[in-house]
Amino acid sequence: MKWKNMSLSQKIFTVIAGLAVVVWLICKVKPTLFPVDPTYPAIAVVTFCEAVVCWKDNRKWAYLLIASAVICIASFLLGLMLL
Repeated sequence: MKWKNMSLSQKIFTVIAGLAVVVWLICKVKPTLFPVDPTYPAIAVVTFCEAVVCWKDNRKWAYLLIASAVICIASFLLGLMLL
């Protein structure tokens, strides 16, 4: 999807997904920066933002992406409880 053809909400969620990737990359460069591994939350944020971006074009795919984001957050929270 081209940037010029995106709506404002799609642009905002694309930037949020980019920020989640940057946080994940910072954690990979300096692993002791965060007390927990932000990989699962970053994946969940990127997946949810992708669902918002493709909501108008393919609704079934968006539902699948939202479900996978929920699974990522649930596994992250389960991992936190087991620590």
